[in-house]
Formats: sequence, structure tokens, C-alpha cells
Amino acid sequence: MSSDQSITRELSFGEVISKTFELYRNRFVTYLVFFLVIEVIYAAVTAVVQQAASLPSLPTSPTGEQVSSWFSANLGTLAAAAITVLVVALVVFPIAIGATIKMASEEIQNKRPEVGASVRFAASKLLSMWALGIIVGIITALGFIALVVPGIILAIMFCLVLPALLLENAGVVGSMGRSRELVGHRWLKTFVTGLVLAIIVIIISAVLGVISLPFGPASTFVSTILGALTAPIFPIAMTVYYYSNLARITPAPVGAGPYTPPVAPPGMKFCTNCGTQLEASATFCSKCGAKQPA
Repeated sequence: MSSDQSITRELSFGEVISKTFELYRNRFVTYLVFFLVIEVIYAAVTAVVQQAASLPSLPTSPTGEQVSSWFSANLGTLAAAAITVLVVALVVFPIAIGATIKMASEEIQNKRPEVGASVRFAASKLLSMWALGIIVGIITALGFIALVVPGIILAIMFCLVLPALLLENAGVVGSMGRSRELVGHRWLKTFVTGLVLAIIVIIISAVLGVISLPFGPASTFVSTILGALTAPIFPIAMTVYYYSNLARITPAPVGAGPYTPPVAPPGMKFCTNCGTQLEASATFCSKCGAKQPA
């Protein structure tokens, strides 16, 4: 780690973008190899499923009856293949995103990120991430169905639910409220930050797509592998923005030195970062999200 990566104050829009790419650059090889493995696993499973579910071809100019018969005869195989790929996607990608958030958090806290430990941590939170994704997804979708603007507002409101869930152990409902608290009074900044990052990712993806074209039949596979380059950007940015807003709503006292926790009562302990009283078994602080010593 080349320098102090702590976020002790609210970052400006430009600083959030800069900090995101600084953290990515510091651990570029780690993130790239990690997401290459993720992409290869998913691509391999998809290829195996496609091979196993090899279906007979339709005639060159099929009639409606032929198409209907084809679907009826192969519906079970198609459904099994789709479900297999979906299950793998719902396991692999949430764990990858959660592990990236965890690794970025460790780096911001000036600790050495460990891929294995971060993957295990994210895997332990998989059910909570699923529940959170379903609830937030439904609420946001309803907002877009009703009117586009409410959907955008809800998407902004809940953009930090994953860091709140993973880093504060806030629970599914608690992380939704925590996200709203963190982005409060920063709606426009949050929207612009997300929009600019999306534009950057789209541009990079387009360039990588063009680069993959000369590879002919293998271009799809090459494009998928190159996509691993952009995959860490959003989770890292989400973590940076989480800590930026956390510093805004819980600023450190001016001139205060390192916090020394008081003697805790039996069965309790105090956060080594902010002093919040916690249960002795707590691994992370429920207020600031800092990891606690065993």
C-alpha cells in the first residue's frame, strides 16, 4: 500500500472518481485476476450448459406450427439450462461484488485486502444480499413503472445498501434506512457521480469491444474476459462513496487523536475506531463499520 488511503472527510465529486481509480490502480492485478476467474467460471458453466442442452435445429423457414412444436418438445431442456445459468450468475456475481466492496473497505482502512477472506465474508452474506436485491429491485421497479423520476430517486436512495449491509451488518431493512441516511442532502451529487461512472464504464467497454473484434469467432469470449477490466469499478466506487458520506455524517472531532476505548463491562466491548459499545462477539462496528479485533 503506497500511502494512507483513509477517508476522514466528505470527498468532492471529482475526488470520489479519483479515489475510485486510485484504489483500483493500487490493486489492479488483484482485481483483474479475481474478476478474470469469475468471468471464466461463468463462461465455462455457460458453455457446458449450452453443450449439454444441444437442441435440434429448426427448418430454414419454419412454420408457426413447427416453431410451436419445437418449443413444446424442448421446453424442459431450455428451462433447465436457463435455471442453471441463472443460479450460477446469482451466486458468482453477488459474491464477486461483495468481496470487492470488502477488499476496497480494507484498503481504505489501511489494511491489506485478502481475496480469500473477502470471498468467504461475501459468501456468508449471500442470502442477505439476495433478500436485499429482491426488495430493493421490486421497490425501484415499481417506481420506474409508476413514473421514471420516482424510480431514479429510489435508485439513488438505495445505492449504498450493499456497503451498509456488508460493512455495518445493518440487516436488510436497516441497510435500506442507512443508505437513505447516507445519501440524504446529496441527491444530485449521487446521481451525477453514478451517471459519470456509467459513462466511463460504457466508453471503456465500447473500446474493449472494438479491440475484441479482430479475434473473429473468439471475439465474444475475448470481450467477456476484457470485461473483467471494468467489473471492479462500480463496487469500488460504491465503497468510496459510502466512506465519504459516512465521514460527512460522523465527522471526527478537530484535533482529536486516536480513540482509546474505555474499559468495557463484562460481555461487551467498545469499537476501536469510534467508541460505540458493542457485544463482545461483534466482528464489525454497527455504527462505523470498522473491523474489530477478536
